[in-house]
Amino acid sequence: MIKRINLIIATVYSIVLAVVEALLNWGDWQYAPLWIVDYLIVIILLLGVFVYKENQRKVLLLGWSFSSGVMYMALFINLESSSTLTRLDSNILYSIALALTVSLIGIILTMIDNQLK
Repeated sequence: MIKRINLIIATVYSIVLAVVEALLNWGDWQYAPLWIVDYLIVIILLLGVFVYKENQRKVLLLGWSFSSGVMYMALFINLESSSTLTRLDSNILYSIALALTVSLIGIILTMIDNQLK
């Protein structure tokens, strides 16, 4: 049951992340590494869900961990008062915080699923 929940969350999270990233950047694709990492997260998580069945937990853990690191960086860089990057509005910051929370939940679910096997 935990594995199924983790796979559903990974699939939904990946699709939503890809769509939101495209909508945010449509017409003004800024500095490439800032949006390429989000698409790498999408690819890794979807590979973990649909392609790698034998090493699924490892690939999912890699995807969730990478997502947590990216979202942590994005959130706290924008919360820093002396940041050189452009400031994001509060709705985007709440979305990044939600993405970080989902990523941490994904890590926990993957580790619980690994312990149950």
